[in-house]
Amino acid sequence: MTSRNYLLKSIKGNIRRNFWLMILFFLAFLAAMPVGTLTALDGARHTYRAGQVYLRNTVMHCAENSLILVMVMICGALAALAVFSYLYSQEKIDFYHSLPLKRAELFTVQFLSGFLMFLIPYVINVVLTLAVGFFYGGVDQTVLKIVGAHTLLNVIYFLAIYGAAVLAILLTGNLFMGILGFFALIFYGPVLYMTFVRMNERFFETIVQELDRDSGVFLSPATAYIAGNTAVSNIKWLGIYLLYGAILAVILILGDIWIYRMRSSESFHKAIAFRKLEPVIKICIILPAALLVALFFSGYMYNQFLWMVVAALALALVFSMIFDFLCTMDIFRALKPKVSTGVILAGLILILGGYRTDITGVDTFLPKEDKIASMSLYLPSITTQFQYPENIGAESPSFTQSLTEQSVENFQEIYALAEKGVDYFKKNKDYAADVQTLQEDGRSAETTMVSVYIGYHMKSGQNVYRMYYLPETEELVENIGRVYDNWEYRESILPTTYISAEDIDNIYTYSFSETGKPLTISDEKLSALIKTYQSELENMTFAQSQDEKIVGWMEVHEGVQTEEGSMEYSTDSSYSYSYNLPVYAGFQKTRDMLEKMGNPMPESIDQDQVESIVLSRYLYENGEDQYLEKEYTAQEDIQKIISQATFGEGRFSVGSHMNYDITCEIVWKDKEKENLVFSIFEDSSLTKILEQLNQAHSD
Repeated sequence: MTSRNYLLKSIKGNIRRNFWLMILFFLAFLAAMPVGTLTALDGARHTYRAGQVYLRNTVMHCAENSLILVMVMICGALAALAVFSYLYSQEKIDFYHSLPLKRAELFTVQFLSGFLMFLIPYVINVVLTLAVGFFYGGVDQTVLKIVGAHTLLNVIYFLAIYGAAVLAILLTGNLFMGILGFFALIFYGPVLYMTFVRMNERFFETIVQELDRDSGVFLSPATAYIAGNTAVSNIKWLGIYLLYGAILAVILILGDIWIYRMRSSESFHKAIAFRKLEPVIKICIILPAALLVALFFSGYMYNQFLWMVVAALALALVFSMIFDFLCTMDIFRALKPKVSTGVILAGLILILGGYRTDITGVDTFLPKEDKIASMSLYLPSITTQFQYPENIGAESPSFTQSLTEQSVENFQEIYALAEKGVDYFKKNKDYAADVQTLQEDGRSAETTMVSVYIGYHMKSGQNVYRMYYLPETEELVENIGRVYDNWEYRESILPTTYISAEDIDNIYTYSFSETGKPLTISDEKLSALIKTYQSELENMTFAQSQDEKIVGWMEVHEGVQTEEGSMEYSTDSSYSYSYNLPVYAGFQKTRDMLEKMGNPMPESIDQDQVESIVLSRYLYENGEDQYLEKEYTAQEDIQKIISQATFGEGRFSVGSHMNYDITCEIVWKDKEKENLVFSIFEDSSLTKILEQLNQAHSD
């Protein structure tokens, strides 16, 4: 029975033989960590912003250095090659297998040797880095936590990448194939995921994949490591990445032990150590590779699907011959047809055919109502018109969070929108692509289209997201209005839900009469103004938002104090941000309060102060954009235009009467007064005026 002392001596002997690599690791980490920290802190100490917070942030920035991340991955590959490369030599295999050690014990000796060659120099340099930080006064409890988290993350993911590199060596019989195998293990998951995403984007018009992209980082130890390195300050996500890395490392190490015990000593002369795995590896690699390359190639061709099929089949044949040649090193054997090649070709035909015909019904997905727990809706034409306070965090009704977090259980009207989306897609499958083409060409479709993003939250726990293009019909606008008028939905998107008067530092008002005028009032009056505005905006129906003009807006400023113990790398003690709140003509109580406070928002423009109005627009004609501009000085024309004046700040674009193509600018009689830019509601009274504008380029 082999004693523990013999195992320790074997590990020491391994480290001694590869001591040069250990020194190389030490010098690399020395330059990236202690020396880099010393240089950064010495420079930071002499800057005008020098202080404990700034020095602390400098140390944390050095701990998160992306160079360290790259070095850890390189160390994992080099350590595996240093201690397990003997498997590529018959003489060394005979020597190692003649030692009085069982296979599991021999693997343990080699594996621990490589691990310690990394761990010892890395930990020494972590200690030296902290020592430098202590000397400059840039280390506190927060820094220790951050450095400790990074150290644990680096060690765990070193083991995962090290385990993957060892697995690549165990599965191959020479250095060249081992290197290819390592890169295949590291990048196969991301490539497979990229192929899946690109195929969905190419063939499906309604699928929404942005919400699922984060899950792709877990398909490779390298991508998970990179993502984890940026999530150290987030305890929840750090725990997820650490747990994933630890589980992956354990699985890879156990797999390495199992394969090492099964690996034949004569495998050194084979390209792949296990002959039965050759066709499996071939199919798994070539299928996504051929599809991905064909996707990029066919994307530039007119008949994309035809060229994609041709390219995928041709690439599969070429890649198959290359793979077979690498495995046999015999060109004639590589050219012979093989069953695995036929499986690949058949698989490509089935995959492409399935995507082409949407055999799984992705674009026509519409579950029954009794299977849905709740639904969520994101309308860019509404939500993107608002601005929200910065400090609302995860509650912000952004695109992704609106669909993942803000769902409503009273979803009948949202379901009706989904039905319209599916029905319209079935009848107009290529319209979404046509709209995109028109937009890329700088044109707009004749029919105004509305983007509707819908989330299905199933009772089974599954979440499905879809996006539909629908023509802006009266029926659709009424449907959206019923959704908006449901308080459960409206509460989740209105910015007033997130506003607190106590957080507001300053307010500036913008109206037809004045721009950027500060509102000087007491805290009590400010609180009353905000409550009044909240009540009027939250009680405004969708129909009112369509018909009423916006007569101004309030620019709200809030300040944020940076806490001394913050994990952020901010060097300022505070900062300020702003957002705009639209004021509609019907907000009579709000406007009355503003008028009493000295910041009136009149419903109309004083015609006596206007000298002229300049209307302008861009017109796409004869393959190019033309800029049209016309000045109106007749009092009758001026009166018609200003009677339809509105601001666009906060204006919902769906169902709106506003003409988004026309820009209006007032030239005041008072030359010292800055010109005012606004928009207009279009009705029959402006028909003649707009016809004159459209003919301006031919005059």
